[in-house]
Amino acid sequence: MEKVIESSRVSCPNAKYGCKENTFYGNRFSHEKFCVFTPCSCPIRDCNYSGYYKDLNNHVRAEHKDDLISFMWNTRLTISLDLNEKTTILQEENDGHVIVVQVFMALHAVNVSVSCIAPSAPGVGNFSCSIAKITVDNLLKQGFMLKNIQKVKNEQPEDGFMLIPSYLLSGNENLNLQILIGHGHANAIIHS
Repeated sequence: MEKVIESSRVSCPNAKYGCKENTFYGNRFSHEKFCVFTPCSCPIRDCNYSGYYKDLNNHVRAEHKDDLISFMWNTRLTISLDLNEKTTILQEENDGHVIVVQVFMALHAVNVSVSCIAPSAPGVGNFSCSIAKITVDNLLKQGFMLKNIQKVKNEQPEDGFMLIPSYLLSGNENLNLQILIGHGHANAIIHS
C-alpha cells in the first residue's frame, strides 16, 4: 500500500497561486522547496496579502505606493533608516522586485540586512549587496548575496547582514544609506 501511495501523482499545494506541476507523492517536498509559486507575504505591516511573488509585486505597487521607496537597478539611492522603525521597503520601478532593508539593535551594535521578497526557486533573482560604513577615521565594508525570503521576520539575521559597532554610530536615531542594487552586483554606503 505504501508503494502505491508513494507512486501516486499529486498537484503542488501552490496550485492556487498558479503552479501546474504534478509530482509523485514521495517527491512532493523536493518540488515544494523550490517551487516558483511558493506564496510570499506582503512586507507592509498589518497587511495580510499573500500570493505568487509577481502578483505580490503588483499588489505592493497598487496598494502601498506611499509606504515604499521606489528605486532603479544600478542607480544610487539615498535613504534614511530610522533605528526605531526597523523596516524599510524598496520597490524597483520597472520589474517591481520588492527589497526589504531591516535594522536590528544588538548589544553595542546595529545589524543591517537587505533581502528580496521572492521564493527560493532557481532563476527568480540573484542580487548582491555590499555595504560600507564610512566615518572620518574608519571604513567598515561588508558584501553579501541578498537572501530571498517569503515573509519578513523581526528576528536577528543569522547571515547576510552587516554589523556596525555602536562606536561607529553618531548617536542619532537615523542611518543614512546610499545604496546601489543590481542583478548580481550592488554597492551600498552607510553614513550616520
